[in-house]
Amino acid sequence: MKTILLFSILLCVIVMPAIGALEDADLDKIRLIVKDEIAESEKRFDTKIQASEDSMKEHMTQQVDSLKTPVAWLIGILVALIALIGIPLVVLTIMMGWRSVKDSSQEKINQELREEIETLKQQRVVNP
Repeated sequence: MKTILLFSILLCVIVMPAIGALEDADLDKIRLIVKDEIAESEKRFDTKIQASEDSMKEHMTQQVDSLKTPVAWLIGILVALIALIGIPLVVLTIMMGWRSVKDSSQEKINQELREEIETLKQQRVVNP
């Protein structure tokens, strides 16, 4: 009896791999299942990538918006400084131009007076 039992167990062990062999229909089913799983994982991956991109865009937008106010203040301060320096420079340039015109007219008057003095000296030397 023991030998029959052992012989039966041995036959079952030998036959089991033959029973467990996969057929073409089974392999096709496995391929379909694997393809479906790959397609679903790609969809999940694409969704995660899109969510990450959206999050990054929103973060960058917030960062740029947070910089707009300080940059606007800096530009305003820069314009104010340029105005504070530029306005006196313009006024000074205008004053220098007026002074130049005034100096040239004064120079003309001085030249005329010198010429008149010279003519008077010559007349005095000629009429002693």
